[in-house]
Amino acid sequence: MVFYINKQAVEIKTRFENAPLTSPNEACAAMGMLYKIYGLPLPPKGETVSQMRLELHKSIDGKEPPSPFAAKIVDMLDKYFKDDPVTDEIYELLCYSYREQK
Repeated sequence: MVFYINKQAVEIKTRFENAPLTSPNEACAAMGMLYKIYGLPLPPKGETVSQMRLELHKSIDGKEPPSPFAAKIVDMLDKYFKDDPVTDEIYELLCYSYREQK
């Protein structure tokens, strides 16, 4: 898998209205970006994308989004409803997105 393409897809989709995340790859890239933007440590690998999204929300709910960019990613992630498994490769993508997020 080419990790940067998935992270880049999330970044590009934030520029449009109603551009959905379309894969567990994009959803996990979005989570990695959000963990970094919010100044949180990397999460442990979860079983499913929805479980990991729930854990992210436990850490960020009640906090003001640090930027409109972060708010847009949260909104896109919340609209992703597939309950895909988090494979080792997808988790590595999350870690990559975390490390590469500025």
